Amino acid sequence: MKKSRLGVGLLSAALLAFGSIAPAQAAGTLTIWVNSGDEAAYKAASADWAAKNGVTLNILAKCGLGDCGLSKLGPAGAGPDLFVATHDNTGSLVKSGVVTSLSTVINKAAYPAAAVEGVSFNFGTWGIPISISNIALATNLSLVPAGAPKDWATLESTATKLISSGKADVGVVTHIDGYFMQPFFESIGGYVFPNKNGKYTSVSSNGIYSSKLAKNANLMDKWLAAKLFDKANTYDASNFTNGKAPFAIVGPWSIDGLDKAGVKYEISGVPSLNGGYARAFSGVSAMYLNRFSKNKFLAKQFLTEVVQTKNFSKAITASNSSYPANLEAATTVDKNSVAGKFGAYGAICLPMPNVAEMNSVWTYWNGAFADWASGKSKFGDAMKTASKNLNTSLGN
Repeated sequence: MKKSRLGVGLLSAALLAFGSIAPAQAAGTLTIWVNSGDEAAYKAASADWAAKNGVTLNILAKCGLGDCGLSKLGPAGAGPDLFVATHDNTGSLVKSGVVTSLSTVINKAAYPAAAVEGVSFNFGTWGIPISISNIALATNLSLVPAGAPKDWATLESTATKLISSGKADVGVVTHIDGYFMQPFFESIGGYVFPNKNGKYTSVSSNGIYSSKLAKNANLMDKWLAAKLFDKANTYDASNFTNGKAPFAIVGPWSIDGLDKAGVKYEISGVPSLNGGYARAFSGVSAMYLNRFSKNKFLAKQFLTEVVQTKNFSKAITASNSSYPANLEAATTVDKNSVAGKFGAYGAICLPMPNVAEMNSVWTYWNGAFADWASGKSKFGDAMKTASKNLNTSLGN
């Protein structure tokens, strides 16, 4: 009995003491890699915590597409402690062994199920969601005073009439690849991998040349010939900002450019050929923990005490016009704002597959779109070849 009371007493003393030594435990240095342009927002949103806990934060714009080079830099000890990447890299990050599981760190109830699913792989959760972003349709209100089209027939007829009258050069400005063309691709029956209730069920088959797409492929050829899609293949929506296109496919990253150009626009979903809205891909930006970090304890404190808070998610997303992944932060977004409209459409969008096989998908799928847009191949033939090559690559 005396021994158990002594143990309880020591434990109580330790717990009481922890509150006074927490800042000392937290003191140290963390290096965090973020996307270019986001450094200031991350620094501002983390400053109070860093000052309170005596932590030096080195927040650098060194991350971008893919795994941020961690597959090589991590094992060499040249990587950061934490880094931001999009959720579709989760599978490859896990398979390459460069991230640490955050299953015991994340508060899953604070995020939409789809966001958690996006950063989960092989029964583990590997990232802390920060923001959700997706493309949407921008309508040039100077050319289309009636506002965003509610159905495909209206979009097509509006674009066609404006082109015929000489008021527009093209209908929809978009970069022609799998990501940006996904809503149109789905609208005619295509898909990457089978998906059920937001979960990808298998990579043993693909729908890049599904039977339904094969039947509708000629529509894409017809629309391209009618200049419904802009062959300029641009990311900057130049024809749209110059007033020569009624519509553009844009993302949150496009908003600064649109505003600076003085374009009067409306953000909405992309109408589907089948009624309602076609699903674009949604992407979750999340923070991951480098498995080779020497500051894992401090990094996990940062993820718990800073990254998972409402104010942090709100601050980061406000700076780049994305939508908060944190549910509490999301309730503060004005539904009529640009971010609110992106978020409303994003709620019905399809999370990008987060499997490692997506590296092969992008190679063949984007290549097919490029061949089609350049006139090297009809749409159906391009997708048939891409589907066949992808199956061969994946051993299906």
